[in-house]
Amino acid sequence: MVSLAGELRRAAKQAPAPELAEKIQRSATELEKTALARIGQAGPGIGTLLDTFA
Repeated sequence: MVSLAGELRRAAKQAPAPELAEKIQRSATELEKTALARIGQAGPGIGTLLDTFA
């Protein structure tokens, strides 16, 4: 999911219309939040591990 969010962010940069780019960017952000929330629910230690990389 996180990698797909990255692809959406790249697509937003290439979008022809600013409104479309904004919608794609919002979708990427929501997808990323959802993915990280699921990771946090699956294993609390994973969130700490990801924090060390960020």
